[in-house]
Amino acid sequence: MCGRFLRHLLAEESRHSTPVGRLLLPVLLGFRLLLLAANGTGVYGDEQSEFVCNTQQPGCKSACYDAFHPLSPLRFWAFQVTLMAVPSTLYMGFTLYHMLWRWEEAGSVKEKESLVQEEENSRDASGTGSPRLLWAYVAQMGVRLVLEGVALGSQYYLYGFKMPSSFACRREPCLGSITCNLSRPSEKTIFLKAMFAISGLCLSFTFLELVFLCLWKLWRTHKHKLSCHNFLVLGRLKRRKEPAGNLPAVETKERFQEAGKKRADDHSLSSLSA
Repeated sequence: MCGRFLRHLLAEESRHSTPVGRLLLPVLLGFRLLLLAANGTGVYGDEQSEFVCNTQQPGCKSACYDAFHPLSPLRFWAFQVTLMAVPSTLYMGFTLYHMLWRWEEAGSVKEKESLVQEEENSRDASGTGSPRLLWAYVAQMGVRLVLEGVALGSQYYLYGFKMPSSFACRREPCLGSITCNLSRPSEKTIFLKAMFAISGLCLSFTFLELVFLCLWKLWRTHKHKLSCHNFLVLGRLKRRKEPAGNLPAVETKERFQEAGKKRADDHSLSSLSA
């Protein structure tokens, strides 16, 4: 029963998603997490230790590194991955709450099993679900779209598209202009552009998911209206045909009643004459 409930929970969670949201977005999110975990530390792990400035003044190197990168790229991408998972987690929690609420209303075990079976049959027949879950899914996709856009803009504002090989710093407690050099700027630029590309693809696919979802909803609404219109037209045609088909029966019934009255009158006349 528990396994059936978990399967139904996963089916309910992915009921409103299109193939873009069901396959491509999780693959991209997993690839971003894998790329960050496997290569992020090797590329950007020595960023601060290999940040070399042409001065020995105490505190100058730390001040210049803080001016160059106010937020470490690794921490920024880790925060981005965590932030992208928040809307999906909230939607999963809302779906679980929705199912548990209906589960408690069902009462007994047999009623719960029948409720699960009815929902599975209705999903197979119509493909639609609760309007609350639909709007919750649209809301979480909208929030993810906004977060992806903000993260992409913040990444460009903080790091740009290219990692420079040197950085000129004029900041206290440094005396005058200080030049600092970075290690492996080309490798870091490639990794930076790869993270830009993944974020851009996630943003594009999230937007496509919302567009496909709206088109699918409009198509189902149009199909429902068309089926209702066809049903009404068939009903009207059937009503028009029914009176014409019933005329012979009505006429036969009236003739039978008239023949019965005539026989009764003849019988009464014969009894009077006798």
